[in-house]
Amino acid sequence: MVQKCPAVLRCKVEDNLEPKFDFLIKNGFEGQLLPQLLMSDPRILVCKLDTRIKPCLELLKPFLGSNENIIVVLKRASWLFTYSFKSCVQPNIDFLVKEGLPLDKLAKLLISYPRTILIKHDRMVSAANYLRNLGLEPQAPMFIHAFRVMVQLSEPTWKKKIEAWKNVGWSEGEILGTFKRFPFLLSCSEEKIVCMMDFFVNTVKLGHQTITANPAIFKYSFDKRIYPRYNVLKVLESKKLIRDRKTATFLKISEEKFMENYITKYEDKVPGLLEIYGGIRKTKGL
Repeated sequence: MVQKCPAVLRCKVEDNLEPKFDFLIKNGFEGQLLPQLLMSDPRILVCKLDTRIKPCLELLKPFLGSNENIIVVLKRASWLFTYSFKSCVQPNIDFLVKEGLPLDKLAKLLISYPRTILIKHDRMVSAANYLRNLGLEPQAPMFIHAFRVMVQLSEPTWKKKIEAWKNVGWSEGEILGTFKRFPFLLSCSEEKIVCMMDFFVNTVKLGHQTITANPAIFKYSFDKRIYPRYNVLKVLESKKLIRDRKTATFLKISEEKFMENYITKYEDKVPGLLEIYGGIRKTKGL
C-alpha cells in the first residue's frame, strides 16, 4: 500500500486515518474486505472523508447492493474516489435512472464499464438521444453496451468508423442495424475492419449476408482464433473428414466445443492436428 501511495505515511492517525477506518468498518468493510478496498487504491486514505469517500459509497451501494460489488468497481476504476460525485457522477446516474434504465442494468454498467459514468453530462445526454432515435430504448438488453461504445468514441472517430465499414461494402442501414444487435461492431479498429473483411470475403469466401448476419466473428482475435480455426477447417476438408460446414458457426463455437468436435475427435486421423491449431499464428497485430 505504501509503495502505491507513499503519501499515506503523512496521514495523521487521529484526524485522518481513524475516522476513515471507523466509517468503512461501520459500513461493512470488515475482515478481508477492508484491505481489499484499500489496496484497490490507497489514495482513498488521502481523500477527504466527507466530500469524496462518503458520497462515493453512499451513491454506489444502493445500486450495487453489496460491498463485494463496490470493491469490483473500485478495482476497475480506483480513481472514482478522486472525482466529485455531486458535480460529476450524481447527475449522470440521475439522468440514466430518469431515462428509464433498469436498476439491475445500471448496476451492470457500473460494474462492467465504470468509466462510462464519468463522461461529460452533455455527451451522455447526446448518446442516449441518438440511441433512442435508432430505436434502442434504455430497457433493451443491448442498450448499456451500445451506450458504452458511443460515449467512448468522439464524434469524428464515430464517423470514421462508419466510413470504414462503408468502404468495405456495408450500407449505413446495415451498419447501424448491426450496431443495435452487436455494439462491438463500432469498437473495431479501422485496420481490423479492413483486414477481417478482406479475409472473410476473399479467403474464406463468405457471402455478404452471412457476414452481416454473424457480426460476432469480428470480436475474435485474427491471430489466436480466426486464422488457426480456418487452417484446421481446410486441413479437415482436404482429408474429407468434414463437409457442408457452416464457417461462421465453426468460428463462433466455444473453445471447449471446438476442441472436442474438431481437434480431439480427429487427432488420430490427422497426426499433429493440435500442433497445427496451436502453432499457426499469422502476425497482423489484431
